[in-house]
Amino acid sequence: MGAVETAAALRSWLEREYGGTVLDAEAPKSIGTGFSTLIDYVRFAGRDLPPEWSGPLVARTHKTVEEAAVARREAAIQEWCVDQAYPAPRVIAVFDPGELGDLPVQVMQRGPDATLLDVVKRAPWRAPKLVDRLAALQVQLHALPVDRWPEPDGDGLAARRLRLVRRWLAAHDDADLRAALTRVEPLLPELDASPRVACHGDFHPLNVLVDGDESMVIDWTDAALGDRHGDVARTHLLFHFGAALATSNRAAKALMGASQGWLSKRFLTAYQRAVPLDAERLRKWEAVHLLHGWAQVVEAHDAGGQLAERVPLELLTWIRQRFEAALA
Repeated sequence: MGAVETAAALRSWLEREYGGTVLDAEAPKSIGTGFSTLIDYVRFAGRDLPPEWSGPLVARTHKTVEEAAVARREAAIQEWCVDQAYPAPRVIAVFDPGELGDLPVQVMQRGPDATLLDVVKRAPWRAPKLVDRLAALQVQLHALPVDRWPEPDGDGLAARRLRLVRRWLAAHDDADLRAALTRVEPLLPELDASPRVACHGDFHPLNVLVDGDESMVIDWTDAALGDRHGDVARTHLLFHFGAALATSNRAAKALMGASQGWLSKRFLTAYQRAVPLDAERLRKWEAVHLLHGWAQVVEAHDAGGQLAERVPLELLTWIRQRFEAALA
């Protein structure tokens, strides 16, 4: 469904659920496509609507029927965050396939319009304080008590990061990726033998929305309990991806590499002001995340289309080189 169709389906559901006439309070707007969801802005007006349905909302439509369980799991984690007073969007409803349309749909509170990365691009002089804020939000997450985590016996962070790798290898003869997995697997018992904290799993400047002093952390699909070093290592690694993606312009690549290297160091320094980190442990976790990225690239180019355009094949060379460095 597009934004207009999603809004129409939600209006019909709201009228059946609460009665009265429901109108669009603003024009439905598609704001993009993630790896697994279509994202639309919607807002409704109706005399009988409860307050949570009258504010600015986000509708995330998953791309396959099989992701219904993923949508409900993510919603439960976000509600856990809200209950802990952590800045995540409150989920208003989750629709299974057939309830609203053919696919699963999450409806949640809308946060600020700008990502942390947007603000850094508009006002580069604010980058140091914004990176410090990013680190503080991750420290805050890792300090939350996890006794009421909605999935206490679920797969940990390492197992979730390697799911895509194992799924790809089960269906494809990829000798290089299989050999790389064989090198990483001996590290897993050590990486799992650590205090388990709440990890976001994909914590980076595009998943933090900001407006002034307000922050909201979004996209909890990859969240899991695990070693905080694994969460930090992914964030640190993702600072470098922009430079790796700038393959068409050598000068731009050099500039981005320099700035993102500085930002990643700033991030680690800010985090360690609150909690110390083990550099060797970070390096081993980086190998796990690079293996996941490797599988993402090959899967995207096997599927083709827009996803392949967003993830250039040249990125694989960078991933493999950095993987070797991480295991050296």
